Amino acid sequence: MKKEKTDDRGFSLVELIIVVAIMAILAVVLTPQYLRYVERARNSADVQNSAEIVAALQILASDPENTEALSDGEIHITRDNPANLNGSAFAQEALQNAGLMSENGAGNLELPIRCQSMTRWDEYTIGWEIEQDGNIVFEYTSAVDGNANTEFRDAMGGQ
Repeated sequence: MKKEKTDDRGFSLVELIIVVAIMAILAVVLTPQYLRYVERARNSADVQNSAEIVAALQILASDPENTEALSDGEIHITRDNPANLNGSAFAQEALQNAGLMSENGAGNLELPIRCQSMTRWDEYTIGWEIEQDGNIVFEYTSAVDGNANTEFRDAMGGQ
């Protein structure tokens, strides 16, 4: 009796279609989860960078050897520009001491690109006031699509 040879050259077309369909279903189910994860990571990075800025200001304000006068001010951070210090020498000194601010090629001081906003908060501001007793009170504001938003303030734990 003669044995018949079977054709074992690979997958059939039906098997390949089933595998592609399963992969498509997985992609549809997992993509939204992945995008939410990325957004949460970006929000965390913005909050962490802002917390570093706040910590730098607090450290300089509490330093007994600080020669820079404490002054009110704000730092405005956007997607396009890492930071805009509104003329505060105190903030400039604090951020330089913390290693968060350095000179760019044009000789201007700026925060590193990692401090640029990466989230849906198009821009946010860290403002502070020096009270009579020397304490610093911080205020956090943000904008989403040009509208005031409290989400950033809540993430920073502000009032």
